[in-house]
Amino acid sequence: MPDALLDMIDRFAGIGGSPGGGVRRLTGSAEDGAARRLFAQEAEQRGAVVHVDPVGNMFATFATAPAADTTVLVGSHLDSQPTGGRFDGAYGVLAGLDAAAALAAEGGLRHNLTVVNWTNEEGACFQPSLTGSSVYTGKYTPDFALGLADRMGRSLGACLEDIGFRGAEPFPLRPLRYLELHVEQGAELEDKGLRIGAVTTSWAARKITLCFTGVPAHTGPTPMGRRRDALRAAAWAITEFHRLLEAEAAEVLLHWSAAKIVAEPDSPNVVASRVTVWFEIRNPDLAVADAVGARFLAAIGPGVAALGIGQEVLGDEARAGTALDPEGVAVTLEVAQALGLPATAMRTITGHDALALQALVPSTLIFVPSVDGLSHNEAELTLPEDLLNGAAVLRGVLRRFAMEAA
Repeated sequence: MPDALLDMIDRFAGIGGSPGGGVRRLTGSAEDGAARRLFAQEAEQRGAVVHVDPVGNMFATFATAPAADTTVLVGSHLDSQPTGGRFDGAYGVLAGLDAAAALAAEGGLRHNLTVVNWTNEEGACFQPSLTGSSVYTGKYTPDFALGLADRMGRSLGACLEDIGFRGAEPFPLRPLRYLELHVEQGAELEDKGLRIGAVTTSWAARKITLCFTGVPAHTGPTPMGRRRDALRAAAWAITEFHRLLEAEAAEVLLHWSAAKIVAEPDSPNVVASRVTVWFEIRNPDLAVADAVGARFLAAIGPGVAALGIGQEVLGDEARAGTALDPEGVAVTLEVAQALGLPATAMRTITGHDALALQALVPSTLIFVPSVDGLSHNEAELTLPEDLLNGAAVLRGVLRRFAMEAA
């Protein structure tokens, strides 16, 4: 029911709602717990049985094929960025719940349907992102994920315990496919006047976390020539990063950022002695992103050393682009065409749980337009008509998948 889906999106947006109309629902927070409880309530009211695995992934299963041990997974995530929008992630979970409940009421399916809320997709407080889905596929162990710590030193496991969503047993059913509906978070669909995107593959990324180390000292009396200011070195490195990447971008397609910085001991009266910066480079080809990252590291080394500052690589992750299931792309385009919705096959620059799930089962990612391509922002907007169009496509694709032979 269209009105029911839009109403559900509005109700979830009230949990952790921010003054600008977005949401702040960080993984493991009280707001995350409240959204999880509401999701469980909504799923159970529609006839689903909810299971929570050891890292907090939530699986709401409709027993549409009680004799089968197979299921089709559909979902996304309920956690947000600190300046999150109301649609990023939550739309996919709630549209998935709406579609699965409707198909369960129709009956006649060959497989069960399971709506999933993945833990810590965003990675705002606990890195790496895509945590829950990556544990599910076997990339990370539960112990690794539960031991991740935020800036305050609290572990993901402790936070899940506090909100009551640290389960004990893995999800028992055998997944056949994964399907995810998401707002685009870019402007390609809007710019081209299209309503649906069927994602074929993702861009690659190199993510480098650098720690600059100096010596703490009083910001007043310490002579300037004796200071070893880690923040000064970090600021210089960030400036060089942007200068170098702008030059690189004249030759190849690049997106880049230095979006997070942590300075310690975090006092205005102490010269920073330890500064950590998160750098990111994205390109469709991992070899390009990797080479650009290597040139950046080589270029800043002498300058940082000249300031008397040490430099340590705390993390260096190269993520290759992931090709999603071609059949899922074809089915999405077929369903969109049948509904009279202009659609296209397209890449994604952003990371999504569907990319993690592709390592385990054929995965499908569907996009709807984002107004002005804005996301991770309170003003994020997808129009009601596009929300409902995406939900209709999701339901049609999910029905096709649930009727396939195992």
